[in-house]
Parts: sequence; C-alpha cells; structure tokens
Amino acid sequence: MATLEKIRSRKKILAIVIGAALLAFIVEAGVEAIGRSGGKTTAAKVGNEKIDIMQFQQRYEEATAADQQNGQQQQVDPAVRQQQVLDEMINEKLLEQEYDKLGIDVSDWEISQLMLGDTPAPGVMQFVQQVNAQSPAEFYDIIMNPSKFGYTDGQVAPLRAQWEKLQDDIVKQYKFAKLQSLMAGCMQANDLDRKMMDEDEAITNVINFVKKDYASLPDEQFKVSDAELKAEWEKLKPMFKIDEEIRAIHFIAVPINPNSEDIAAANKIADAAYIALQKGVGVDSVRLLGTVQIDTAKTLAKEMPASVRDLFTNAPVGTTHRDSVMNNHHAMYKLINKETSLDSVDLGFVVVQGDAKMQKEVMDQLNAGKTLDDLKKSYPQKVDGQLSKWERIYLIADTMKNKIANAEIGKYFVMNSSEEGAQLMKVNERKPAKLFYTVATVSYDAYASNKTIDAINEKFQNFLSKNKTAKDFEANAAKEGYNVMETLISANSPQLPMGQFGQGIKDSRKAIKWAFENEKGAVSPIYNDNNDMMVAVAIDDIYGVDKNGEGYLPYNFAQGKEMLTQRVRNSKKGDALMAQYKGKANDLNGYAALMGAQVDTVRIVFAGNGDAKLGNEPGLIGRMAAAKQGTLQGPWKGENAVFVYQVVKQEKAERKSSVEELNNRYAQTRGAGIYANPSTINNILRKATKVTKRLIDFY
Repeated sequence: MATLEKIRSRKKILAIVIGAALLAFIVEAGVEAIGRSGGKTTAAKVGNEKIDIMQFQQRYEEATAADQQNGQQQQVDPAVRQQQVLDEMINEKLLEQEYDKLGIDVSDWEISQLMLGDTPAPGVMQFVQQVNAQSPAEFYDIIMNPSKFGYTDGQVAPLRAQWEKLQDDIVKQYKFAKLQSLMAGCMQANDLDRKMMDEDEAITNVINFVKKDYASLPDEQFKVSDAELKAEWEKLKPMFKIDEEIRAIHFIAVPINPNSEDIAAANKIADAAYIALQKGVGVDSVRLLGTVQIDTAKTLAKEMPASVRDLFTNAPVGTTHRDSVMNNHHAMYKLINKETSLDSVDLGFVVVQGDAKMQKEVMDQLNAGKTLDDLKKSYPQKVDGQLSKWERIYLIADTMKNKIANAEIGKYFVMNSSEEGAQLMKVNERKPAKLFYTVATVSYDAYASNKTIDAINEKFQNFLSKNKTAKDFEANAAKEGYNVMETLISANSPQLPMGQFGQGIKDSRKAIKWAFENEKGAVSPIYNDNNDMMVAVAIDDIYGVDKNGEGYLPYNFAQGKEMLTQRVRNSKKGDALMAQYKGKANDLNGYAALMGAQVDTVRIVFAGNGDAKLGNEPGLIGRMAAAKQGTLQGPWKGENAVFVYQVVKQEKAERKSSVEELNNRYAQTRGAGIYANPSTINNILRKATKVTKRLIDFY
C-alpha cells in the first residue's frame, strides 16, 4: 500500500486516529479533575528530580485507556493501577539518571536502523503490520511527507504521534539492553570462580540424621521478657529499618451481604424466572419480569456450560435446567434452538476500490487465473487482499453465510459491493457443517437491600460511637461480632490488606488517607466507597523517620514482636534440649531414642539448597557438607530444632562440568542472571537513590 487513504480504509488505522483524539480529551478532563490539591504538584521525587502530577495523570489515563481496550479495567482497583503507573515512571526516571552517569545513549544512526533499517526492531514491524502498511519506510514517508500523497499535515498528525511514541519506547528498550550488557560484562566467572563452583558440586554427602523440633515443647514453659525482646531486636535491627513513615492500625471490614430476607426475596424472583423460562420456546416470559439478566449464545456442545452439556446434547428444544444456588447466585438455562451450520471455512478476500466496471474486470481476471500480485500491478493502489484465512462464520448474517455455503470452491464471487468498491471472496475449503445449540442463560444474584445496608451501617455506626479510641476499638470489636485486623501501612499503600495471596480491599484508599491525616488513637468514620464492604480504621501508633528519611520499627510492634518472641523462645528451647541431650548417647540410634524420633536420610551438596526434611536452618548445610565421613556430629542447635547427624557416604560426581556449564551456572546463581534482570536493576537503583511518592496528596 502506498497511500494513507489505502491504509486508512482499514478499521485498525481508523481506531488509532479516533483513539488518539479521544485520549487527548480524557487526559485533559482527568487533569482538570485532579486539580492541584492545595498547590501541591509533585506525584513523586526521584533524587532531585520531580514527577509532576500532570505528567503522572497523562500516563495514568493512557494506561487505563489501554486496560479498557484489553477488557481489564474493571479487574484492577484504580489506586493499585495508579501505584503501578507511578512505579513505572519512577523506574524510568532512575534508569535515565543512571544512563546519564554511565554515558549510555542511542545515536541518531542507531535510531534510524532500529526504526527504518533492513532489520528494524520487532515492535516496529508489529506496529507497521497492525496499520496494514508494507514497510516502516513506506509508513514513515506517508506521515512525514503527507502532501506527496495528497494529505494535509493535520490528517497525519495522530499517526505521527503514534510513531514518535513508538520510537521513544524503542530507544528506552535499547538503552536498557546496553545497561544489561554492561552489567553482564562486569559479572563473568573467572578461573577461580569456576574452580570453586566445580568443587562445591563435586561431592554429595549422604547423611543420616535425627532432630527434635522446638515446636514439640510447650511455649508456656519458656517465658520471654521485654529485655530479651529488646536485645534480640538490637541484633536484628537492620531488618526493622524503614525509609518512610509507617502507621500501625487496626481496621474492621464489614461485608455488605444480603440477609435472610434479601435471600428469600431473591429466591422468589429466581423461582418466578424459572417458571417463566419453562413457558413456550423462547425467553419472552422471562423478559417481562425485568429483574434478571438474560444472555443468549450460539455454541457448539463443547462450549456449553458444563452443567447442561450432557443434558442438552440429546434433549428437545425447550428443555430447561436450573443450577444449584452458590454464593447467592442463581443460574438457569434453556435450549432455544438446534441447527446445523457451517463453522470453519478457508476464505480468500480481495478488496477493489473502483466502479462496477472495474469490480467486474477484477473478478473475471481472478477467475480466469490472474494472481492477486498481477492485479495489484495492473490496478495500483486499487486492489489488495489475502489469499487464505480460516474463519469461523457461524455467527455471521444468514445472507452472507448462504453465499459462502453455496459458492463454487475456488471461484470468486461478490460478497459486498457499492458504487465505490467491492469485497470479492472465494471459498478455498469448507469444513463439514456442525450442530450448534442456542442456549439462553438467565442469572440473578441476591443483593443487600437498602434496608439491609442501612441496618449494617447503623450497627457499625453505633459501635464506632461507643468506641472512639483505638484501644476501645480493638478491645470491644469481637464482643460486637466484628473481626478486627491489624496491619502496617504507609502513605503509598494502595489498599488495606484482606485475606491471603496479597488480596486487598478495593477502594479502601480514602481510609488510608484518613489514617495519615489524623493522630494516634483516633478512630475513623465509616468508608464504603467499595459497594461490597464498609471499613473503619483506628490508629494504634505512628513510626516516623528522621530528616534523612531513616527510622526503625520498634521491637514491640505487633508483627515484629511476634517474630522476635518466636526467635527468643526457640533459642531457649534449643538451650534446654542441648542440656538434655549433649553427651547422653554415642550414636544416632541412641539420640533417636532420647528424642523419640526416627533416623532419616538426606543428600547434601555444598552448593545446594538443602532438603525440605531439614527445614529452614541457615548454617546447617555448610556444616553437613564439610563434615568428616563416619564422625558423629552434634547435638547442634538450630533455629527450629536440635540436630545430630553423621555422613555415611560420599559420592563423587561422575563427570566434570564444562566451562560453558559453569559460566551459565555462575550467571544464574551469582552473576548476570540475578543482577542484570529488570526487577533487580530497579531495586538496586532505588536503594542508591532516595525516592519519595506522594500520590496520597491527591486523593
């Protein structure tokens, strides 16, 4: 294709043009909405450089527009997405600062090769193919010389903006690749590294052992004092370091669930819907109810809901089924129709831009044996197409489907036409027709009524009115039937945590903002921006940082105190067990009898990660790997158990690793494979540069 008109005749390019204009409007509106929050303009600070809230908002709107296009927007909490976008911008800023320090750049010649060279970057080719241009050079000529093709500068401006953004992205990728290459080059294995690695993996020790777990001893017999906690905290103080203010809170999250009356009302509606669904052959009776959701889909048997697949396969039209109610969700189905229809067809397409005479000429020549390439030369800029593409056609209009079904194999026919152009089509191959089922799905969810929501809110509000301090909030929650949770938050926490696997409470950002605007001991009002949850927060403590942005969590904050207590208690248990067992037996069987344990076996390599049977025991693997064969070792006090062990056999590796194998292993365990990957590089740069995020100012 040689003209913008030809390219723009395709829907993809039109979407790009429209999308760019729409995005500009969205960004402008978003910036206007977020305002300047009392004159504050900084979303984040990276070293001495700022990320302006206007820049951030534009990037965020671009990200949400992309999410919406990909069907992901409703899956992500806006606060979480905003943090992700800001982190991306911070990482970019850190990288740019590092590039400047190291002198990493991309020359004009390199950019030209990456964008327009004989082997352009993969992203460039993908973009060009998406807009249906034949080459990067051709597309570039169109957007940079529009008058040459009869277009104005304004008409190609959106496309030029897309190209410039792509170039910016490619340059960033290439700079990062240079940084990775530089880091990888600085972390290569030398002869000594390879020798040590080879020796570390050359011998496998087969070890018999017994152990006595500290968990087998009752906790109450090993008291832990406040002084002991402080002493343990001092040993591990670096673990408690913070670089931003942290607040310890308790919070209550009350689910907005339907009560028994709401569920009963929902059951009545669902019962009525199912009775209506059973009437006639369609779903008109259900539509009259107006309270349930109805979806109709035409599918193959394998694509039907599992609960009705076997039932509907051999059932007559009109058959219905109702699923069991799960989580107050009602689902019912009706078989609306069965029909045999074409599904998969290999089609050829030719688009002709011209009058009826030209359309006929092209089709006649195609059917006479002319190739598509021949016709593109005979009718430059007027003919294009694709010779073969498999399509599923079961959902297209019957008129079009009938043309395809009745067409002669290998012969072109007119699918659509007008005075300006036509779409010609030929059928290369038709798969056998398949049996399709049209299934209606009727669904309804029980939800909390306004009356129920008001009652939940009133009860919660009464509790907060009676418990206005953090101490009372925590002490009395369980008495009123509330599950109170504790956590640590920063100003950059996008959500309050809820449940396992990193789940959070959607739309809880305002409650976090409140927690950073109020004092220790305060209790918040109810926040219910999330329609599924009501939330209230109590501030237990505030852990600040000094003017250099450094501070420490205290030894007695909830999660830390629990960890420290466990460590001190385990150490005391270990001391007690060592006193009980040391020197009291001469072999493993004797210690096994004392411990009430069984002798077990593990295979240990010095460079390995140990064995699950041993548990997490720093220092034990090295001791086992270095132990002399046949010598009883222990008792040894670990972090979670007392061990006695003995090397019973040493096995030498059957072959020596090659230099290449050792180099690769070095890269994956202590070299470029660890330190030259994006996440590690970003973490290193963040530790070296002070980063401050302030999105909380704009909520």
